[in-house]
Amino acid sequence: MLSPHNKTMLKDATFGEFELIEYQSIDRRFPIVNFFLDLWRDKGGETKSVTRADINPMEMKKYLEHIVLMDIVHDGDSWNLMVRLIGSHVTAYYGEITGKDIRDMGNTKAIERIYYAARHIMETERPMLTILPAYSTDKSYMEAVALYAPLFDNDKNVAKILVAVNVSAFGTG
Repeated sequence: MLSPHNKTMLKDATFGEFELIEYQSIDRRFPIVNFFLDLWRDKGGETKSVTRADINPMEMKKYLEHIVLMDIVHDGDSWNLMVRLIGSHVTAYYGEITGKDIRDMGNTKAIERIYYAARHIMETERPMLTILPAYSTDKSYMEAVALYAPLFDNDKNVAKILVAVNVSAFGTG
């Protein structure tokens, strides 16, 4: 359940600990979040008219290495997340999984978190932000910031999810 500020800290054995921030409460402290949130809005996201065709990689050249583009693939009553594009910044932490389901990456807590976020995006049809501790063998006090933004099909259904990910020293997202 979300708090009155539309933020919640989720902590359980499946997901690990992370903060989920609803669309209307996303703060503007992360430059990458600002960029992609503004892009989503400018392309018509609030009217459910932003599609994959509206996303021009040249417009986001500065952040291409931080992008993950996932297709939502329906199979009867279930669905999967197929990675169509994953930037080098993201692969450094999660591995190269282009053309594969998110479930093919090794980090099971991250898999469950991503599926949880995707389900939330499909239900709300609005961007959301997650912030969580990140771990690396050579650095400590890191955090991962991920803005999930829905992309729609011609029937205004969520068909894809664009994710902007930044893993950085704590507080510098």
